[in-house]
Amino acid sequence: MAFHTWQIGLDIQNRQICALALQPQRDGWQLRHWWQQRLPQDTLRNGVLQSSPELLAALTAWRQRLPRRYSLRVGLPVQLVLQRQLPLPAQPLHEPALGHYVQAAARRLFPLEPTALALDYRQDAAGGQLCVTAARLEVIDQWAAPLLQAGLTPQVFELTTEALKRLAQQARLRAGSVLVLQQDERWLWSDGQTAADAGDAASVEALQQQAFPQASQILACASQSVTWPAVVTPFSPFDLFQYKQPPLPANPGAFALAAGLALRIKDC
Repeated sequence: MAFHTWQIGLDIQNRQICALALQPQRDGWQLRHWWQQRLPQDTLRNGVLQSSPELLAALTAWRQRLPRRYSLRVGLPVQLVLQRQLPLPAQPLHEPALGHYVQAAARRLFPLEPTALALDYRQDAAGGQLCVTAARLEVIDQWAAPLLQAGLTPQVFELTTEALKRLAQQARLRAGSVLVLQQDERWLWSDGQTAADAGDAASVEALQQQAFPQASQILACASQSVTWPAVVTPFSPFDLFQYKQPPLPANPGAFALAAGLALRIKDC
């Protein structure tokens, strides 16, 4: 049955890999599994996954610890995609007609042939437009290759910004609050409504000045253990899970994106 399926978020970072499995219960989320493994420093190059014997060995060993039924969601760095806005057609369309409409528009929206792209789309929060996301098929194939070699079947690749936004939503941030993640010398942030990759700001204070100067509260986590300034409230994604038991990771912030991916309700 569906409720027996583990919802797994997999976040492959430049120096480590983090995975987290959840199951929904009537009154909250149950943590079923977490896993962390060190990786070579050049595992990601400009966001593109570089397969290696170390990565393949880690994924293969991890697959043996998973149940037969699982839903695997994999984080994809936002720098690998292009996003464009597309007006909704005047006459409402349903699938598959809406998909054909996006495919036809892709030729003028993006600099590559549509046949070379993996396309995804969703209606934006304001309505009236579609947010169309495109990634090179060869890049998606490069990400999928070591997973498939290890016997893992990804259900969906999702942008890391979307994973962080879902985490912020689950945290029920109060008005004016922002959730920040420092990972691989880059910063992601979300207020639960929007999310962005803010690049390599020098500090969390510099990030605030650059991206969200009006924020009244900053919650933060990081892929490596850090000491935050007094203006920051440390955040743990594990606080969102009703059911969990030790041992838990020493640095829960490393699992922020894995948690956001695992919390995805509807798979594509």
